[in-house]
Amino acid sequence: MIYSTTMTRKGQVTIPVSIRRSMRIKPGESINFKVERNNKITIEKNDWKSRLEELHKETAAHLKQHNIKPLSDEELDNAINEAGENGATEHYLKSSR
Repeated sequence: MIYSTTMTRKGQVTIPVSIRRSMRIKPGESINFKVERNNKITIEKNDWKSRLEELHKETAAHLKQHNIKPLSDEELDNAINEAGENGATEHYLKSSR
């Protein structure tokens, strides 16, 4: 089905209600426009939560496949703090030359 809309002077267009409903787009939500080679435009909901969950699953599968034990929250905090301390020390040493 083809839907038509008019662009305003500011470059804004209204997405027809039937499309918004079928894509479950609510006011304030983000959408992506993908321009393909033939100038065809694809609109998709910017569903970062689903992509983040997918990334989490892929990471867990990768770790399992390679027998890598993920760090605990405490181990991760310690590693971040150590990296920060090392970076600060390195920065200090470089600036004092």
